Amino acid sequence: MLNRGTVSCGVIHMGRLFYIVVALASLQSGCSSSDSDSALSSVPEYGLSENPYTSLQQVWVPNEPSAEVRAMMDDGTFTVYQHPQYAKNGLGTRLEEGVPWIEHRELAPDFLVQGTQRSSLAYILVLADPQIIDEESPIRMDGYANVYRPGGQLTPHVFEATIRTARRISDTSSRPFDFAVIVGDLTDTSQKNELDWMITALNGGVIDPDSGIDDDPIPGPGNDYNDPFLAIGIESPWYAALGNHDVLHVGGFGAIDSTLRDAARGDRLFTGSNFSKVWGGYVAGDTADHEVVFDASVITPADPDRLPLSETELLQTLHDAGGAPAGHGFSLDDIAAQKAYYSVYPVAGKPIKMIVLDSTDAAVTSLGSMGKMQFSWLHEELLGAADKRELVIVVSHHRLEDFHDKSEVSAQRVRDLLVTSDNVILHLTGHGHRDTKMLQTVNGEEGFWELMTTSTIDFPMQSRVLELVDEHNGYLSIYVTNVGHNSAATTLASKARQLAAGKLAFGTTFFDGDTVAFWAEEVKAQNLLLRVALPEDVSRNLENFSDWPDTVESIDTLSHF
Repeated sequence: MLNRGTVSCGVIHMGRLFYIVVALASLQSGCSSSDSDSALSSVPEYGLSENPYTSLQQVWVPNEPSAEVRAMMDDGTFTVYQHPQYAKNGLGTRLEEGVPWIEHRELAPDFLVQGTQRSSLAYILVLADPQIIDEESPIRMDGYANVYRPGGQLTPHVFEATIRTARRISDTSSRPFDFAVIVGDLTDTSQKNELDWMITALNGGVIDPDSGIDDDPIPGPGNDYNDPFLAIGIESPWYAALGNHDVLHVGGFGAIDSTLRDAARGDRLFTGSNFSKVWGGYVAGDTADHEVVFDASVITPADPDRLPLSETELLQTLHDAGGAPAGHGFSLDDIAAQKAYYSVYPVAGKPIKMIVLDSTDAAVTSLGSMGKMQFSWLHEELLGAADKRELVIVVSHHRLEDFHDKSEVSAQRVRDLLVTSDNVILHLTGHGHRDTKMLQTVNGEEGFWELMTTSTIDFPMQSRVLELVDEHNGYLSIYVTNVGHNSAATTLASKARQLAAGKLAFGTTFFDGDTVAFWAEEVKAQNLLLRVALPEDVSRNLENFSDWPDTVESIDTLSHF
């Protein structure tokens, strides 16, 4: 395996394939640009479809198992681990016509017509639950069928394909995304190497998704899950919230302690908890069909980069990630105080505040939580935004309904605070691995929309593009457009989508296996057009800024692919 601390020019031969360092590191070490370009060209890129598309144009729909196949699943003759048989048994996806925006006027009952002069206030990419997996890690729990992902080893490829798709949309638009936000669960097993792969997908560079020793289950470059590949990066400022998978063992099976950290860097299947004794399992990285190992006596080659990060290490890594903006919302004071919540102005010089909360509980539960100190801070942030007549977007990993009933500050108190802050327009969340919308209101007319974005680890593997449009008539229009990764049919990310759709039919922690019911609910919350009445003082304040873009990308770009 490439020593990730080594800086070298050109190509490094390591037995099976070419490994290189990112061009920037090469240049910093004194390498010429031609050396770096040559090195980068030796690592494959995974292409996209010929033409860009969103779910307005076409959408991947999960296949429902036949009665015969469902019977095989029920009696155990066809299991979730037999993924090479998914396609033969009809599991996977089909491509169907896209779904239009569904308009909602609950927060703007008197809205009649959009303004003739319109301003695009913010053009935003929202990503949720990438849960990047190091499939060879000895602390994996793939013996638990509910959390096992047959395409888990392809999560770096899927996330990079998602970013690559978004980058193409951004580049095709008249302006790039103002910013991107990842609403938690950056990693699946809280490991350093998983976080490094996620950051590289966002910033650009070479991702080597192999750990332990160098595996090449299918000889040749770019054709198996352990081959290095090139990420082009998003080239927009990005921010992140923390999720339960970032601070707990596999999202909810214990705290990250010294025992787990030692085990992760070892070479034997972790059996240090009751859960691991029953459900431990990891993927053998040298098998073409990524077979799961359940035997604790089998060695998985060790790797020090599998270190599960403490919260301080996690925040420091995000702060030091490079790319824009510096620190990605986290300050050195935040890190010293282990404070994983912050506020920013993501559209430079404009009265739009984004408040990013830390809804995780690193000691108790995978559900949402908030302490009194954070709640007091949130209250002050909202008062400040009201005084400055700012629009507010709130971000957290958990929805309010996903808070633990023993949270120090209840979900109801958080909800009441946000609802009574009339300049809060959106609460963006993840965690539930599906698209949902919920109107949070006190009287049916005032309040905000809570939007959960589906994950990129599970089907349908989509992100959201949001655009806030001032109608200049006292109303705000929020365009919500879902985008599945536009991977070319021959790519590994495309294969991952088929596997994820097959897994959906078996059921997961979040789904019961009824793909028809799942999809019927999904399409209700994917593409949305939310009309919101603006508070008068906020509306007047927005008019004080004359340099808003007048092109509405959702209309002029996204709807015309």
